[in-house]
Amino acid sequence: MTSMPRRALLSGAMAVAATAGLSTARADGAPQGRPCDAVEGLLRLFATTPVVALNEGAHHLQDCWDFLAAVMFHPGFREVGAIVIELGNSRHQNVADDFVNGGIVRKSTLQKIWRDTTQSPFATGDIPVIFRLLSLARTINLHTRRANPLRVLLADPPIDWTQIRNRDDHGRLLSQRDDSWTEVITREVLARQQRCLTIGGGLHFFRNLPFLGTVPPGTPLPSHKNVSALIEQKHPGSVSVVHTHAIVARDKIAQVEHHLNGWARPSIAATARTSYGTVAAADIMSDLPPEIRQRFGSLTVADLADHVLFLGRRSELTAAVTDWEVFYEPTYWAELNRRKALIEFPRDLDQLRQEENPAMF
Repeated sequence: MTSMPRRALLSGAMAVAATAGLSTARADGAPQGRPCDAVEGLLRLFATTPVVALNEGAHHLQDCWDFLAAVMFHPGFREVGAIVIELGNSRHQNVADDFVNGGIVRKSTLQKIWRDTTQSPFATGDIPVIFRLLSLARTINLHTRRANPLRVLLADPPIDWTQIRNRDDHGRLLSQRDDSWTEVITREVLARQQRCLTIGGGLHFFRNLPFLGTVPPGTPLPSHKNVSALIEQKHPGSVSVVHTHAIVARDKIAQVEHHLNGWARPSIAATARTSYGTVAAADIMSDLPPEIRQRFGSLTVADLADHVLFLGRRSELTAAVTDWEVFYEPTYWAELNRRKALIEFPRDLDQLRQEENPAMF
C-alpha cells in the first residue's frame, strides 16, 4: 500500500472521530470525546492506515484477546489479510500457514510456535488464547467467505533452541525482536499491499518513547526505535497505535479511571479528542523502573497512542491463565530447565507450576 503523508492521515482520523460524535472540549478546557463501539471503531482505522497496532494492555489480558476474536468475525475484517502476533517463532511460519489453511497438523508441532520463542523459558505462550487465535483463523478460512485466506504471522526472531549455547547467543536474538517484527510486517503485509492487525506489548508500539535501556552517567540518550517507528521510517503514516486501558500506577487508578466514566464496554476513542489522552504517560508505565519512568517527562497518553480501547475497569479485567498442568510433563519440564541453565535465567521456573489468579489485577 502506498504510504500517505502523516497530515493526511490525521485529517482522516479526525473525520472518523467526527462520525463517532466527538465534541470539542470540556468546561475545564480538556478535550472530551464520546467513545464509539470498539469493534466498528477499530475497523474504521484501516481506512487510513494499513497497520493497526493493538497494545494488549497487559500481557495475557483475556479481555483483549476476546475482543480480537469479536473483531475477527466481523464482516469488515474480511479486508484485513493478517494478524501478527508477538509470541510466535517466525521459524515455524509454515506450520502456522498450514494449520490455519486447514492442514492436518500435530499439536506437538503447533506448540513449537509459542513454546520455542526468545521469551522461553519463562513466558512459554502456554495460554489458551494463542491456540484459540490460530483455531479461529482456521475456522474463518474454512467456513467463511474471504477473497484471500487470513494469515497468522509470527513476529519473533527464528530462534532454534538446539543451537543456543549460552547467554550471548540468546541475547543476540533478543535484541532483534523489533527488527524481526518489522521485517515480517514489511515483507508479508506492506510489500503485498495488504492490511494487518498486530497485537503485543505497548512498548513495541508506543510513539515518542524515550530510550528505555541503561547508559553511562552523562551520556546522551539515543533514540528508541520500536516496531511502529521502524515501520514508519519507510512507510510514513502507515500505523495506527491503539492503547488498551489496563496498567496504571497504583496511586493513580481512581484519577485515571475518572476519565472513563460513562464509557461502555467495549469502546474506543481518539486520544487527542478525549480527556484520557491528557493522562501522564508515566502513569501507565508503572511496570517500568522509576528511573526509566522519569524519562517520559511531560509526555501524555495522546503522545504515545492514537486511540484508547476500553474493555473494562481494572477491577473487571481478566487474565488468560497459563495452562499450568503442562509443566508437569517430564520432557517439556526438563527442556525448560535446560534452557534456564544455558542462558542463566534468574527466575524460579517452579512458579509456572502454580495455578494463576484469573483476576488481571
